[in-house]
Amino acid sequence: MNLFNSRRDGRDGASALRVRRLVLLGSALTAMAGVPVALAQAPASGSDEAAQPQGEMQPQAVDALNKVGAYLRSLKSFRIVADSVTDAVLTTGQNVGFLHRTEMSVQRPDKVRVVITGSRAPKGLVYDGHTFVLFNDTAHYYSKVPAPPTIRQLVADADEKYGVQFPLVDLFYWGEQSDDEKALTSALFIGLDKVGGKWCNHYAYQQPGLDWELWVQTGSRPLPCRFVVTDTTQPSRPQHAVNYEWTLNPTFEAGTFTFHPGPGARQIPLRPAAATADDDQQGDAQ
Repeated sequence: MNLFNSRRDGRDGASALRVRRLVLLGSALTAMAGVPVALAQAPASGSDEAAQPQGEMQPQAVDALNKVGAYLRSLKSFRIVADSVTDAVLTTGQNVGFLHRTEMSVQRPDKVRVVITGSRAPKGLVYDGHTFVLFNDTAHYYSKVPAPPTIRQLVADADEKYGVQFPLVDLFYWGEQSDDEKALTSALFIGLDKVGGKWCNHYAYQQPGLDWELWVQTGSRPLPCRFVVTDTTQPSRPQHAVNYEWTLNPTFEAGTFTFHPGPGARQIPLRPAAATADDDQQGDAQ
């Protein structure tokens, strides 16, 4: 049984948006920095006039990704509240949005707590540098396995071994090129917007199959304010959109990174991804 955000989640009665592919696209493509580009005229800060998409690669838009990534990697501890809407495509071709709130507490290099709430009871994960716990309060189950010594290693380990993707995983990899990503074909500065009461620079990017937008807080703390990605391979163009609220260098309460099972919760094994895939194939064959 998969408790949490596995590759099979969210597909009951609908064709799910490819969430993993979408959330990973926060990464900056540093290889693009050496590519010759043709500058397009960007609107002045605060202008309501949007830049015309012409497949341009504006250095300031590419550089913004690198700055965001470098800053995020410098943060030692933080708390994020992220409100997201993720589209699923019905058999009628209509998009329907699913709302979630993700609360993440991080203390590098070896502590994370995530709680996700939506239409059902909370689910999430807790990592203390030694063990990794997935819990689902809806089903009253949890799984607990030994874990590697750092968050970075855990993100890869959970995916490779169990097919579990971290929520907001882009925040751990932003600014690092991945073999799974396609090269950007367009990078534009759009203008200045206010998101959650903060002024943010608005950028737009394209790559094969995906359009995405990023709003970055102005000033010395280039934090992501908002992120929207659109799957352009589907006629209905489903989206994943998230707004971030940040607290830097918070004081965490004792026990934040310790898991305590809820009333009636039962521990079950966390099966490897290969075993899950075999079960799916057997089910299809039957």
